[in-house]
Amino acid sequence: MTPLNAASAPHTPSLDLGGRTALVTGAAGGIGGACALRLAAAGAKVRAVDRDAAGLETLAERAAGLAGTVEPHVLDLTDLDAAELAAAGTDVLVNNAGLQLVRPIEEFPPDAFHTVLTVMLEAPFRLIRGALPHMYGQGWGRIVNISSVHGLRASAYKSAYVAAKHGLEGLSKTAALEGAAHGVTSNCVNPGYVRTPLVERQLADQAEAHGIPEERVLTEVLLQDSAVKRLVEPEEVAEAVAYLCGPRASFVTGTSLVLDGGWTAH
Repeated sequence: MTPLNAASAPHTPSLDLGGRTALVTGAAGGIGGACALRLAAAGAKVRAVDRDAAGLETLAERAAGLAGTVEPHVLDLTDLDAAELAAAGTDVLVNNAGLQLVRPIEEFPPDAFHTVLTVMLEAPFRLIRGALPHMYGQGWGRIVNISSVHGLRASAYKSAYVAAKHGLEGLSKTAALEGAAHGVTSNCVNPGYVRTPLVERQLADQAEAHGIPEERVLTEVLLQDSAVKRLVEPEEVAEAVAYLCGPRASFVTGTSLVLDGGWTAH
């Protein structure tokens, strides 16, 4: 049998989203920013959605010279009607925006729980709802929900985040089943801890919750169950998103693409 090498390997088509419109939430930085830039590099016209106007402007400047464009769209996702309207005409939808608060359940503020579920579960539902008519009409669409290992596993002190991510997994699967006949795929990307401001802000909260110094939180709490002892880079998550939007992923739907360094192998 002839070994497969670079010369004999079948051509892998590059991601070309020219003429496509993508919407990425939580796009001002971190995973969302990396996804917006990756999709713009593939030629997409990216609607970058976030509350952070200054962060969006910086992102748009970083996108200068790419094949596509990044258009800032300042929006608070707790305005659910506006979120649904913003998704109209979208070919690629990346639900990424997230919040985190680390507290024991008995000390978790109910209003914070409500806000987390609104931004991380109800808003994705409304965005999908707004995007599907256009996707169905053209017979093509890609929904990528940035979930987490916490969509598959639970951690103490993160009741709202874990509940939202588990709900997002179910929503994504339902969208996959309904969208299959219309050429629309829906998947989750499930990273472990990513090098983002959201994770960096957790260090103090986790230190207080577990009663240990901040310098021990990364190795003893965040990366305790990961076989690969490092944070995931936002660009690695963006590449997973790009794969799910690409020509070789049309049969991938209703599943979770896990980037967790072996966490869920336990």
